[in-house]
Amino acid sequence: MDSRSPLQGRPPVSRGPQSIREFIHRINAEPGGFRKLNEHDLRKQIAAQRASGHDNDVDVDMADVSEPEQTVTANDLVTARDEIIRNIHEAHKTANITLDLISLLLSKENPAQAAATLNPELRNLVGIGTLGATTLDAPTTLAQNRVGDNMMVSIGKRLISVNAAADSALESAKRLQEEVDLEIKYWSEVLAVSEGGWSTFHLPNEPHTLGVKFGFSNAAPDFKASSIAPMRRAEDGAVSLEPGKLVGQSKRFQVSILRDGEVVGKSSLAKPLLNDAPLESRVREARDTVFAQELWHEINREGRTLLGHRVRLERSAVTYSVDSKKTLLFQLVTLDDQLSADPFETTADDGEAENINVTLHLLLANAHRQNDRRRYDKYELKEKRGPPQPYSLLLPIVTYYQHEGTVEQCVSFFSALVSVLRSAGLDASCTMTEEPIRDAGTQPLAALGTSLLSPSDVQFDLTITPESRLRVLTKASPAFGTRFLVYLQPPAQADLRNPLSTCFPPYTQESGIPGSNVDTFYDTTKQLFWYLTGAVPRALALSYMAIVYEPRPDTAEANGHRATHWIVHSSDKGLVDYDTQSFGIYFDVPLDTETGPPALHVAGDFEEDDKKIHREWRWTSTSASSESSGNLEQIVRHVLSNAGF
Repeated sequence: MDSRSPLQGRPPVSRGPQSIREFIHRINAEPGGFRKLNEHDLRKQIAAQRASGHDNDVDVDMADVSEPEQTVTANDLVTARDEIIRNIHEAHKTANITLDLISLLLSKENPAQAAATLNPELRNLVGIGTLGATTLDAPTTLAQNRVGDNMMVSIGKRLISVNAAADSALESAKRLQEEVDLEIKYWSEVLAVSEGGWSTFHLPNEPHTLGVKFGFSNAAPDFKASSIAPMRRAEDGAVSLEPGKLVGQSKRFQVSILRDGEVVGKSSLAKPLLNDAPLESRVREARDTVFAQELWHEINREGRTLLGHRVRLERSAVTYSVDSKKTLLFQLVTLDDQLSADPFETTADDGEAENINVTLHLLLANAHRQNDRRRYDKYELKEKRGPPQPYSLLLPIVTYYQHEGTVEQCVSFFSALVSVLRSAGLDASCTMTEEPIRDAGTQPLAALGTSLLSPSDVQFDLTITPESRLRVLTKASPAFGTRFLVYLQPPAQADLRNPLSTCFPPYTQESGIPGSNVDTFYDTTKQLFWYLTGAVPRALALSYMAIVYEPRPDTAEANGHRATHWIVHSSDKGLVDYDTQSFGIYFDVPLDTETGPPALHVAGDFEEDDKKIHREWRWTSTSASSESSGNLEQIVRHVLSNAGF
């Protein structure tokens, strides 16, 4: 048997080198190494070792028969016995494994013969015929003849794959070109919006989606959150604008004017956008819708505080009664519904309704501007407490109409009063001047907002007589309404003084303005008219007092009567004789708003044909009374020259 058979026992551990590397290492460890190594020295060393009885080059030390026997102990026998048994078991195990392998290989060719020697456990585990060692079939002639055909089939298959890859590449290029066209269309619309001044940015919750801001930073929180819309790409490449639920359909704020319950004026409405409208138009439409909704919301908030000004909140509208016939109606309407129900009809007061609508929009924009200013004002931030106050939107409109009505009353009264005085022969006049909007320089928007909050002041310059001149200035404010400041103007002649300053001055109050002594104000037109109707007779009495001092022949002494001394009546509204106070002339402008415009009443007590006569004259704004004869100056001269005792 070959010494390398697996049935051979394990060789004893050799003390010699186990590899060439170890052998070379041992030689180098010797004195001199390979340089002093030669065959002659080696032979001498081997002979010397053999002579001394030590041979280190053999693997097993062999005992010489001539040597004395060594002592063997029981432990050595047991160790040798165990080693022999272990080697036998290993040999038996290896033989069984080899037998099972050969039997399993034979089971492929001769299962019956192999089953006799095959281990039953291995047979149950892997089965018979599962392992073979036969060679593969050699290529046949038919297979060799098909090599060329198979090559052509392979080439054709490759060509088909190449064509399919080319078609797939062309299809991908087509899809890529379509995607490029869609992206160009999308980004061109986004770029147009960005160049139009709209703020575009990445959405915080969707960093890969662009959004556009079309609202206002200083709006209410609900409307500020709805002022941002994502710009997503639609299937056709257009930008799909997706505003919040609050925007919804296109809406506008509309103002209507009703007279006796019938609509006589409406503010204009924009046309609904088409489905293919440009993106910038759709963004602007969303902006206008949010702005209209915020305006409607703020007007409802403010309307609850203006119930005392004839403002009423209804189910879907807010109304303001200007007077018993005229009413303003404020609504938030949907464009599609409103235009389909009432398409583009013009009425008489459309211009006025449009002006009110534009004014309300400007007032809301001014409120946004004020909020932006307060945001950077540290003092107002410290004082800010509680919920925000409603914007002042309706109150300026209410103040304007109240001021307009008050000015119309003043114009009517002054016109009637001047007409009455002129019909009596007096050179009375009245001019009205409206204060222009002040030039704000570099801040025209601030000046416009200030002018919208309160109407312009109106100035009336009334001349009763050349000496008695008045100036009435209207001051309108949302808090106090229209008030009147009355100033006494000096006469045209510099050396004269206005006589009303001593006998009937206006109400005065310390103004605190440098260079100005007093401010005169009246809160209502009734108080103003009361002062004017009281100033006219006093001005006439003081003006005609100069007739007494004119040089003229004394007709009373020529007739045997003593001369009459005239004084101003205690009421300052006439002239009476100093002695009896039974003769004289009296002026009065009664204040009666129920009977209509003012009228001038004059009563005279004089002597005619030795009889005391009492006579009255009356002038109105239309014509003189039938009882009046001549003008007022002639009547005064006649009465004063015919008084006697």
